[in-house]
Amino acid sequence: MALSEPIAVRIAGSGGQGSVLTGRILAQAAVFDGKHVVQTQLYGAQVRGGISHCDVLIDDEWIDFPEATQFDVMYLMHPDVIKAYYKLLRVNGIVLLDYTFLQGIPQKLLTLTKKVIALPLERMAIEKFKTPIVANMIGLGVLVKATRLVSIESLLKAVEEIVSERYVKMNIEAIQYGYESTTKEYRIRSEQRVRTLGFE
Repeated sequence: MALSEPIAVRIAGSGGQGSVLTGRILAQAAVFDGKHVVQTQLYGAQVRGGISHCDVLIDDEWIDFPEATQFDVMYLMHPDVIKAYYKLLRVNGIVLLDYTFLQGIPQKLLTLTKKVIALPLERMAIEKFKTPIVANMIGLGVLVKATRLVSIESLLKAVEEIVSERYVKMNIEAIQYGYESTTKEYRIRSEQRVRTLGFE
C-alpha cells in the first residue's frame, strides 16, 4: 500500500523567539485549509535563551507516523539553531534564516540547498513595529509566501484563533508585512515522495 509522505516543517529558535507559537499558528492554518496535520514541540532549557522547536507535518491524506527525521522546510531564527539543525534539512529543501545576527550563510548549508531565504527579520521588526517580538510573525509571512504551505487567508484566521486578542492586530500586520517582503517562491518538492508498505 502506498502512502504519501507529509510535508515536514521545523521552526526553531532560542527561548523567547516564539518558535512554538509560530508552529501552532501554521498548523492551525493547515487545518483550516482542510489538511491532515500533526504538530509537536520541544522546549529546551526552561529559561530564555534555551533552544526550542516546533515541528509541523502537513498532508492531504492521513498521517500514519507523527515524527519526521528530515525536513522539507525549515525556519531557523537564531545562529545556534542553524548549527544544531541544518543537517536535518532534505537535499534541495527550503530554509528561511533570520539574518540579523548571522555572519554569512554557512557553506555546509549551501551544499544541501540553494533554496535559502535570508532576511534580517528581528531588525525588520524593530524598524517597522518598534519591537522584536513580532519577528517570528514577519518570518511566518515570508515562509508562507515562499512555500505556499497554507493559504494566507487561513493563516490570518489562525492568528485570530490562537493569539491573545490584544496582540492579534499587530501579529496580522507583521505577517502581512513579511508576506509582502519577499518575491521568492519555491516548490517544496519536484515530485511527491511515496512510501510503500508491505509487498508489491
